[in-house]
Amino acid sequence: MRKLVRSIKEHQLPKAFTRADWSVATRSAFTPYFRRQRQLGKNIDSFHVELRNLARIALFPEYTDLLSWCLRLHRRVLRFDRQGAYENLLKYFANMQTSDDRWLNVFETSAPLETGAAIHDRVYQLFSTIDGVAEGCFKPQLQILFSFAQRCSGNPWPNDVTKLDFGALVGEFPSTLRAQAPILLADPDLSIPIHQWRNIAAHKTFQLVAPRTIEIKYGKGTVQVRRLGIHRLRKVWHWLLRIHTATRLANTITYIEHMPELHALRIPTIDIRLSATLLNIAHNLSTVGFETVAWKCVKRDGVLVVRDRLGRPAQHALIHASQMLDQLSIGILLDPSTQNSLDRAGISLALQDESHYGTALVPVQVADAFTLGKIDLTEYMDNIQWVVEKSAG
Repeated sequence: MRKLVRSIKEHQLPKAFTRADWSVATRSAFTPYFRRQRQLGKNIDSFHVELRNLARIALFPEYTDLLSWCLRLHRRVLRFDRQGAYENLLKYFANMQTSDDRWLNVFETSAPLETGAAIHDRVYQLFSTIDGVAEGCFKPQLQILFSFAQRCSGNPWPNDVTKLDFGALVGEFPSTLRAQAPILLADPDLSIPIHQWRNIAAHKTFQLVAPRTIEIKYGKGTVQVRRLGIHRLRKVWHWLLRIHTATRLANTITYIEHMPELHALRIPTIDIRLSATLLNIAHNLSTVGFETVAWKCVKRDGVLVVRDRLGRPAQHALIHASQMLDQLSIGILLDPSTQNSLDRAGISLALQDESHYGTALVPVQVADAFTLGKIDLTEYMDNIQWVVEKSAG
C-alpha cells in the first residue's frame, strides 16, 4: 500500500498497479478511519479517488492526526445527540459539493507557471490559491466542523453557520477544542490565523520588498506587519492544502458512514458539476489501464476520449471502457448545464497514432433507466450504438 501511496503525485497517475491493487490499498489505508467497515466496502470505488487525497497527508503525521481528531469530534457528538447531528449533517450536505466544485474551479483556472517565472508572479499565484482554497473550499468544510464543535462544547447547535464570516468561525471556535488541534486554524510556522491569511490574499495587502522577501499586513485597529521569505509563504500554502484535505476527508467519512440514516431522512438532492463526474471516471479508468485524452461535445453527444495503455486489442479496449457509459450518463443528467443539452453519452477510443478506432454511444435516459433498475442489462446493451471508424490492424 505504501508503494502505491508514495507513487501518487499531483497530476500523475501510477501505471504499475491494477484495480485490485487500488482496492486493497484503499481498504488498508482507510480502515483505521472507519467505524462502519461495511460502508467503506460499499463505497470502495469512490474511495479509490479519495486515496489520492489521503496520499497528500499520509506521510505527515500531524495532518493524519488532525483527520483522526475531526472524526473523534464528530463521533463524540453523534453519541450524545444523534438526531441533532443528523439534522445538521443534512442541513450542510450541500457544503460538500460547494467545496469540491470550488476546488475543481481553482485548479481548472490555474495553469502552472513556467520554470523560471518571475518571483512576483510566483508570489501572486501562491496568494491567489490561498484566497481561493481558504474561502471557497476550506470554509464550507470548517462550517460543518464548527457546528459540531459548538455542540461538543455544550452549546446549542448554531442556527446557520453559513451566515458567519470567516473571522467569526475562527474566533468563536471553542477554545478548549482549538487547543487540541492548533494547526486547524493557524499556520504552524508563523501562527497567523487562517482568516487573516485569506484577508491578506483577498485584499492584496502584501508586497515584494526585496528579491525574495514579502511584507504582509493584516488585522483591524492595530495593523500587524510581518516579513517572510517565499519559502515560508510556500509552507503556508502547503499547510492550507493539507488542513483542507484532512477536514474534508473527515467530513466525507462521517457522511459516508451514516449515509443509510441520512437517506432515510431524505437527504437533499444537489446538482453536481459534470467536471466532478469526469474526474472520478478518469480516475476509475486509469486504474484499469486507460488514459483520459479529452472531453468534447458534438452536437447533442457528450464524448469522453480515452487511450489504452496496456496494448489490448482495440475492440476489447473500447468494450472495457464503455462500462463507464452509465456513470457518464448520470453525470450529464446531474449537471444543470448539460442535462437538457446532451442526449447521448459516448466513450471514444483513440489509438497510439492519434487516430480514433471507434465510439460507444448510449442515450442518457436509457442509462438512467438502467441504473434505476427500470430496464435490465440486455435491454441496456441493445441500446448502445457502436461506431467503428477504422480497422485497428
